[in-house]
Amino acid sequence: MLRLLTGIRSAFGFLTRIPVGPWPLQRDLHGISAWLPLVGIVVGGLAGLLLWGASLMFPPLLCGVIACAGWVAVTGGLHLDGVADCGDGLPVEVSRERRLEIMKDSRLGTFGGTFLLFNLGFKAAALACLAGTGSAWMMIVPCALAGLLARAQIFIAMQYPSARPGGMGDAFRQGTRPVHAWIAAATTLAACAVAGSRGWDALAVALAGSFLMLSYARRRLGGVTGDVFGWTVESTEWLVLLTFCAF
Repeated sequence: MLRLLTGIRSAFGFLTRIPVGPWPLQRDLHGISAWLPLVGIVVGGLAGLLLWGASLMFPPLLCGVIACAGWVAVTGGLHLDGVADCGDGLPVEVSRERRLEIMKDSRLGTFGGTFLLFNLGFKAAALACLAGTGSAWMMIVPCALAGLLARAQIFIAMQYPSARPGGMGDAFRQGTRPVHAWIAAATTLAACAVAGSRGWDALAVALAGSFLMLSYARRRLGGVTGDVFGWTVESTEWLVLLTFCAF
């Protein structure tokens, strides 16, 4: 039981800014992927609750911005760095090695800033659309499912070769076992079933979107990196939210 609790606390301690207590966390990423669905549900659920609370006082557009800011705060913007790095490195017409160098550079370029702008813009706009429904269910459930489905795509990303051995993507891959993927798959299917037909639509969009993004990254880099993981998570979140707005 202690080992189980340590794994959950380590997952939240590594992937979010949620306080997890003063006790020591595990030093590696072994087994953390088993709790990705739980982390996603909690992160998205908290954003959905914030959206619903804001909708009781403010107009939809402001609610979307507030919830988007809260989403970033809960995760500490962990995956946004991947969005910016992929934006800077993937589109440029240079060698594979140069693209990886650009993505490793901490400075923000024009393409990276544009990727960030549209990523946050789509998410805030989708949240505002959901706030406009006035339904607590249509605010909390889509956000929770978006958080879950986005992190479930990491298991798909881990099936692609690594473009930079020894990076964060490799660390996640080495700490993941088949049982972790089965747990994530079961949790994902259960959550989609609870969400109903829109949940299955969201799952289809998430899978299609991640396949396109990961295939594009592999073509440009020869594989995937931790930055690609982050870009996939962030993009899947707003794709799922937009799916609930569209159907």
